Amino acid sequence: MKRALVVSLGGFGLFALAGCSGSGQAQDAADNLPNLEVQGLARIDCADSTVWGGDLEPTRGPYVQECWRGAPELPFDEEADDIMYSILAATDAVDVTDAVCPQDALYASAAVACRAANEGDVLYRVVVALTDPATVVGTLPDEPTDEQIDDALAGAQVEVLVATQEVPEATT
Repeated sequence: MKRALVVSLGGFGLFALAGCSGSGQAQDAADNLPNLEVQGLARIDCADSTVWGGDLEPTRGPYVQECWRGAPELPFDEEADDIMYSILAATDAVDVTDAVCPQDALYASAAVACRAANEGDVLYRVVVALTDPATVVGTLPDEPTDEQIDDALAGAQVEVLVATQEVPEATT
């Protein structure tokens, strides 16, 4: 994010996670998703999410999506990096964040960090969003430093979407 309060959400949308026929690689990918309880997050039903709630399209056949909620010690963008690092360390996936995700955004209306990795026919996605960005942004001075932003974001409540999906043609 490297700290612009106003960055583009361009291209960010709640992605549809849809799959075609199953594959062993997709099942292996689902098995490699990290358990985020060790990071102080609790698994929730994605339909109960205050961030994306009923906006996610259900996954089909070996692809999965998991939703988590909590207040990690790291700022939300660093939490996204940490979760993606866990996936990269557990797999042979390659980081494709720059090709797949928009820039991180921190607005009073939305605060989102997206990360992505590709392994064969499977795309891993990690999306971390603040549940109440207006409160966090409201605590910042008019021209905050990186340290002030990090301090405000550390411990803020987030929701995390970790998912696998079929690789879109644009990233292959």
